Amino acid sequence: MIQLPPYVVQDGRATGVLLVADKYKWTMLSALGGDMLEVKEGYARGVLPLTEAVMQPTGVFHAGAIVTIADEVASAAIHGNDWQSPTESDKLFPYSIQISVNLISNDPLGPLTAEARVLRRGRITVVDTTVFTCDGQTAAVMRSTHMMVNLKTTGPHKRKTAKPSAELPTKPTMSAD
Repeated sequence: MIQLPPYVVQDGRATGVLLVADKYKWTMLSALGGDMLEVKEGYARGVLPLTEAVMQPTGVFHAGAIVTIADEVASAAIHGNDWQSPTESDKLFPYSIQISVNLISNDPLGPLTAEARVLRRGRITVVDTTVFTCDGQTAAVMRSTHMMVNLKTTGPHKRKTAKPSAELPTKPTMSAD
């Protein structure tokens, strides 16, 4: 069984003395109420409390939330603790290009904790991530592959996008007829 560091949930977000959340406020994990607990070169650990935002109708974590914490923690392990704005840094950024997840169990209480370890570094980097339930049982295992890119020169954010059309279709409505 893993020992979780002290944290509390405030306004649907995990907070505590060991969090490095101010480096990750813009991520999907933060938007779901989770945070990073520890980030260092080749290793990261994060937490995601069980809230309605991440819950299936059955009262357990949605599979997408489990994959989200795993993917965010894997990317943090690759990037390490030398965190800057990815678009301003010369450090290569890990784009997830393949993930394989086995969902083994779920948790009706939360929080989930995920730990990621880099297995191989290079232009293509491989990470193993394990997601744990609140009682230390394995909820999911993920192996992910990441392409390391220079965000100053490469990436979908550099693409020119078409301007939205003023004639977008409206949402259909139900009539009482």
